[in-house]
Amino acid sequence: MRVIAIDGGATKVSGGIVEKINSNTYKLVNSAVDIQYTDHSNFNPEFSPLPLHEQLDNGEINDAEKLQGSVFIDCVLSVIRSLIESEPYRVAIAMPGIKTGNGRGIQAMANGPRIFDFCDQIEKALNLDHPVQRLESDADMCAWGEEYGENGAFRNVENAYYLGGGTGAADGLKLKGKFIPFDGAAEWIGKSIELQATNGNTLETYASMSGINELRKSITDSEIGTAQGSLLFERISTIYYGWNGAYKINRQLQIDHPFRHTLLDRIVIGQRLSEFLQSEEGMTIHKAMMAELTEQCLNAGSPISDHYLSGGEFNPERLIMSNLRAAPIIGLGAKVWITQC
Repeated sequence: MRVIAIDGGATKVSGGIVEKINSNTYKLVNSAVDIQYTDHSNFNPEFSPLPLHEQLDNGEINDAEKLQGSVFIDCVLSVIRSLIESEPYRVAIAMPGIKTGNGRGIQAMANGPRIFDFCDQIEKALNLDHPVQRLESDADMCAWGEEYGENGAFRNVENAYYLGGGTGAADGLKLKGKFIPFDGAAEWIGKSIELQATNGNTLETYASMSGINELRKSITDSEIGTAQGSLLFERISTIYYGWNGAYKINRQLQIDHPFRHTLLDRIVIGQRLSEFLQSEEGMTIHKAMMAELTEQCLNAGSPISDHYLSGGEFNPERLIMSNLRAAPIIGLGAKVWITQC
């Protein structure tokens, strides 16, 4: 059995074969295959999605959106077909955006087209023996990848937060040894894309590489890093104390939740954001991020300061820069092996 895992983003599709090593460990076989949507002959660079609230109100899908949707589908199919061999296979797909009620389509997407029948189109085109169960969250699959990938940063810890930065930002949680999807914890914690600073920018803007590149045109690297440190502390604080309104969010969050008084064993930064913060170009942002995170933990007092700080500095064991770029692909494959095979 081959498990083909597809990580569809806002700008490209990546995919690969995920192999089972043992019940707790899975790996990507060979390098991932990437296809950029812009390389498709029908890609429309001028396509602009409707505002999210109109998409969620089931605004009509016009011909331009349908055509852009067909580009996304074609690119996913091209990656899958490049990985098919003679043996039976199963397919798992992660896509950004808000999913339809049955989880098999895209109801709304900030940077792309709606495709209500996404899984149906894939299954019909490939004549799949095994249906695609649902479209997964790429953020959730990053957490799975860090748990089940070789040298993953979620392994052997009970409580961890993942922040991945690419075109957008991915938030992942593992608490008390279990994956906690942000969609499933929406009553008490907000995604980076939802939290707004006083200047109106979402925290995703400061955590995604597309946002960082745009912000650097108008503000200093130190300001960006300080915002990142504040975001990481908000995660520490909300998990331990409960929501305290540190940022604006356009819905009500409750203070009480099942994981209060939990201290994170590890914060994991992944994807392109991790690469950037480890580079010479990202050094100033990284330094400012750590300084802000350290100061806020110090000001919070015990038990937070005792847990996260060591010798007046943030404990390096508590924050890991992950180099597992294939985390969402490995996570997808691991979930299929564990739940379907």
